[in-house]
Amino acid sequence: MLPPTFSQRLLQTYQQLKMLIWPFIGLVTIVLIFRSIYSREEVYFFINRLHTGWGDWLFPRITELGSTVACVVLTVVLFYFNKRQGVVLAAAYLFNSMVNFALKFTVAFPRPRRFFSERLHDIYFVPGVEVLDNLRSFPSGHSVCAFTAATVLSYYVKNKYWSWVFLLLAAMVAYSRMYMSQHFLEDVTAGATEAVLLTMLWITLIKDKAPAN
Repeated sequence: MLPPTFSQRLLQTYQQLKMLIWPFIGLVTIVLIFRSIYSREEVYFFINRLHTGWGDWLFPRITELGSTVACVVLTVVLFYFNKRQGVVLAAAYLFNSMVNFALKFTVAFPRPRRFFSERLHDIYFVPGVEVLDNLRSFPSGHSVCAFTAATVLSYYVKNKYWSWVFLLLAAMVAYSRMYMSQHFLEDVTAGATEAVLLTMLWITLIKDKAPAN
């Protein structure tokens, strides 16, 4: 019997991820419609007005799920329980991060603090949060990490309804980046989309080549 072609393997990957992919497509569609109606500035300041006391406590903690430390911890834990899955997650993190860093340096779009440098008095900044001020806004690295993990975990989890939980957590990480004025809506949407697509591709390429337990 001939080994499956790449397109057949990609279809198999999709079958394992469709409970993540379709809600994600719906979410991105809503974002694109919203963004087509309102400008970057209007979207940013709309979100910036939604701050609450509990949000100022919650989102700086939620955002850590997309941090480098969280990536390392999750990879080590997954590797401990299943070597193959841990290797796939680590490889996906590395691959997606390299692509993301290349995009950040190529696009070199200013973060909100720099973009609105003449309107800082109009912006609410979460107390105690260091707001970045550089040209590395697009795409969002935290969103890439969060959606990479959500995609890998959704692929391997037996109960596919967990995909919705992983998607929700990743979406909260993406939202936290806007809530804390680290990124624009475009940044987190691009990072999430990049992560889901590249992780699907990466899983298809290496899932059978990673070491077994």
